[in-house]
Amino acid sequence: MKRPDGDQIPNALLDAAGAVVARQGIASLTLDAVAAEIGMSKGGVLHHFPSKDRLVEAMVLRSAEGWRAHFMRAYEHVPPGPGRMARALLHHCLSDAKGWTRELQRSSSACFAALAQNPSLMAPMRDVYTDLQRRLANDGLPAGVGEAVGAAINGLWLYWVLGLVPVDQALVVRVRRALEDVLTHSLSSSIRNPTRASRRGARVRSAGGRR
Repeated sequence: MKRPDGDQIPNALLDAAGAVVARQGIASLTLDAVAAEIGMSKGGVLHHFPSKDRLVEAMVLRSAEGWRAHFMRAYEHVPPGPGRMARALLHHCLSDAKGWTRELQRSSSACFAALAQNPSLMAPMRDVYTDLQRRLANDGLPAGVGEAVGAAINGLWLYWVLGLVPVDQALVVRVRRALEDVLTHSLSSSIRNPTRASRRGARVRSAGGRR
């Protein structure tokens, strides 16, 4: 890995940490390993991240901010209306399996590193998913539909990241079509019964407020 200069160093160190995890596993993530990966002294790494906790925390924060930016950008590119967040996720995440790159897979290493190192370091990612879950629950759809879309996409993501099930274009297309059918049926139901859909949404919001 080419050694970076100046302001590029913190991000390059996070890239190096992700590369170590992807190639050697979470147990191999040490400050020494990151220093060797980037061609820097351990002291140089400590200057930017004074402990492994701070390094992993920064990995999670960068990954969380990137995911929030992705789903909000997708949200702004689909037409307004019921199911907008769910439709945005389908378009962004399930359009083409080729978009699920090794680089995206590597970014997931931050969460696994945090869980192994110190689960409290997951806080930034939990905040992003709490926001996404709230948007899906209040998306103008019958209760549970938006959350089901999010859960299905995240399930595929875990299949892929953990290597549990091969995720190829055919699977992505099948899942997307099934979810689109669910959304179409739900949207039609909401149009026919707007009062009922509104009441369901209100119950979901009320239940969320009591947690």
